[in-house]
Amino acid sequence: MGQCGCKKSAEVVLPNHKSRSSTSSVHKGRGPSDAPEHLEVLNEAGRFILERTKAKRGEKGTELTWLDFLVRQIWPKVHEALKTVVLEELEPKVQAALPAMFGSLSFKTFNLGPEHPQLMEIGVAHGKQNHYDGLELDVKMVWNCNADIVLEVQGIEIGIEKIRIDGTVRLQLRPLMPQLPTVGGVQITMMSPPNISWSFRGLLAALQVDVVSRVMRQVVADQISEMLVVPNLIFIHWLDSASDVDLEVLQFPHPECVVRLCIKEARDLRGSDWNYFGFNGTSDPYVSVHLGSHLWHTPQKTRTRNPKWGHEGYHDFFVYTPSQFVKVDIYDSDIGPGTDDHLGCVEGLTVEALLERPIWWWPLQARKKPPEPKMDSSEATKLTDRSDPETKSSTTRECGEVLIEAHFLELRASLLGDVPKPMGKADAVAFAFIDLRSLRGLQPNQAHGATITFKLEGQTYKSRPASYQGSNYGSALTQGAQRLVEHLYNIKGRSVEEIMKISGLSKEQVYSVVHARPSFTTKWHLPFTLPIRDLNQAQLDISLGTKRPNMKVLASLKSPLHLKQALVDTGRWQLDKALLLERDPKLEGTNLVQETLELSLRITLRTLAQQSACVF
Repeated sequence: MGQCGCKKSAEVVLPNHKSRSSTSSVHKGRGPSDAPEHLEVLNEAGRFILERTKAKRGEKGTELTWLDFLVRQIWPKVHEALKTVVLEELEPKVQAALPAMFGSLSFKTFNLGPEHPQLMEIGVAHGKQNHYDGLELDVKMVWNCNADIVLEVQGIEIGIEKIRIDGTVRLQLRPLMPQLPTVGGVQITMMSPPNISWSFRGLLAALQVDVVSRVMRQVVADQISEMLVVPNLIFIHWLDSASDVDLEVLQFPHPECVVRLCIKEARDLRGSDWNYFGFNGTSDPYVSVHLGSHLWHTPQKTRTRNPKWGHEGYHDFFVYTPSQFVKVDIYDSDIGPGTDDHLGCVEGLTVEALLERPIWWWPLQARKKPPEPKMDSSEATKLTDRSDPETKSSTTRECGEVLIEAHFLELRASLLGDVPKPMGKADAVAFAFIDLRSLRGLQPNQAHGATITFKLEGQTYKSRPASYQGSNYGSALTQGAQRLVEHLYNIKGRSVEEIMKISGLSKEQVYSVVHARPSFTTKWHLPFTLPIRDLNQAQLDISLGTKRPNMKVLASLKSPLHLKQALVDTGRWQLDKALLLERDPKLEGTNLVQETLELSLRITLRTLAQQSACVF
């Protein structure tokens, strides 16, 4: 998200850049006759930004006996951890997503069995993200689970069997440093949600009702996306607090650019609904687009096999690497959740392919049925890579085609450049990236379940419930010394060097307190991304809500934060401090809060530009 240089992007030829004629023949299709000639020039900004993050890939290998041994040894512990996640987090989400007619739902039995995931192949690459070098290991995983799972729905027991999950897990050794231990940490993530399938046994299987199955599959996929799909990740590091590494950027990576995607139209779709006046049928189509963990749907069109969305088809997506998959599926809308028919999908589409063909008719294929589970690991290694479009397109029939247009936009800390014009509901001119950390001042019984709500330009964004983590001051510094450091850094905005002079503490001591924030005991550690449509008028309001005592808002900012004044006019483009929240004296129960409420967060502001003026 930085910038440098001065040449116009259109004047520079990318190294190793392939022309459209040299692109892989995997993606068949055609360009529209009325394609705008200037689109490729505008997308040069995206080319330069993504070129610096494009990984240099080595050869893939399949000799993973050593890694398979490690997975097998830790699998019993992983199984217990997954069981806790399912019972505590997945069960209530499935219950909330099911139609009311299904009533209560609970897991009566949950056992994933002894079979651990099979590791198929591994790819190694060297890449850069947010200016930090790293080694990337892509591990293909297939898990045929011999599970014993029993659901109870309205007193009826339903068994789940033949669970299959396959996807690619990315291990990123980042950052790479010029001093020992050379590798500062590891990031665990996935480029796209895994493929999930299972079958039912018992009454539900006999009735051939798949509503519960579809809802559960979507909830499971959403849960995995929230935890592991880009930009979400698990970051484990062993860096010293005084190192010059931005740990929060490694925990919550910022996007490299934005792709303003448009699903313009589709044609020759399959007719899924019966037609009274003929045998071809018709459909009520809509398109779902999945890029990373972000899922978006176009509006539904009624009774047509050739829908056109136009400006309704625009939406903004964040791009973190050119190798990200863009999952495009078309459905026929039916009555009730989980009943929509799948009409087709674009196989193997990536961000890099969109850069090569920014406006293109992409062929749709029928969704490939996953293979039956095989528990023999020797047989599992023979399975083909489901993400390989060449393998898929040869065995699936075409189901029409969809016209997709892609505009790549730069994220920059500058007011210079051409601001993109609004396109439908994709009308953002800037984005605020918020790292919500923690809060000081709540008692333990109030901290559990506390939420933070952001309001910007009429939109509301609410955090997940907080957890309480008691203060751990340690023995190196007194509690008073640590509170002094926190006050000077978070409230007064003093630098580390200034705090060293005032307190007499060493640089390592100050850094340890600044990063640990021991007195901020109400914890969230969540990222938020807020679109901004009018930067000159954008004002951010922040409020704190608690469950105990039962009230809507406990405290809020004294006045909304004017983002342009606080971040742009100061020239920093970032606000990293604790904000004071004032209690509402009119609300009963606010006297239970005895301390000043201080909210620790970081706000980073970036504007959108449709043509780069820099060389990266």
